[in-house]
Amino acid sequence: MRTLRWALALATALLVSGGSGVGMALAADSAATSATTGAARPGRYEIDSSHTGVYFAATHFERTLVRGRFLGIKGQLDFDAANRSGSIDLEIDPDRVDTGLRGLDAVLRSSQFFDTKEYPQVRFQSTRFEFLGEQLQLVHGMLTLHGVTLPVQLKAERFSCGDVKIVFIRRYVCGGEFRAQISRSSFGMKQFIPDVGDTVWLEIAIEASPAS
Repeated sequence: MRTLRWALALATALLVSGGSGVGMALAADSAATSATTGAARPGRYEIDSSHTGVYFAATHFERTLVRGRFLGIKGQLDFDAANRSGSIDLEIDPDRVDTGLRGLDAVLRSSQFFDTKEYPQVRFQSTRFEFLGEQLQLVHGMLTLHGVTLPVQLKAERFSCGDVKIVFIRRYVCGGEFRAQISRSSFGMKQFIPDVGDTVWLEIAIEASPAS
């Protein structure tokens, strides 16, 4: 229901702006506010799958990058800025991999890579948040991929919480961008190395609102 209200608000903003880029920018300036810098409300936040994504990239013949993403991310975020603590639990369905190429998606789902029939879930569970002053810097955690669980660090590029408003909808949001890199062979995914690189770069965009 929260996602539906947000979508309706976005549609209203587009109608008000007439669909033009300049109009949309003006509507955004007048109808939306960015996250505030005040102390975040401690508590549990539900991941907004429509504004959360996990993106990946690996080299192809050491010349270009093959890129893709996972759709339908689920999970929750616990955050307490005052006590500088929190946790993230992300559930990823590898069957929903999307590179924009159906043939490549099928190969990635197969036993050559994710083997989604045997391993239907990828999961990241944090173990510790690391702060520098009041700013979140690192999220330490465990990544389970292809039946193997290993420690992974997510570097916070940005993270904040605050009220966001667009047209007639206001909601409280915590979110940010995180980066990491992993060795896929460490998770037992060794096919086509080195033609397809062993190092995989990850970018994770998270938005979450208070759990209802």
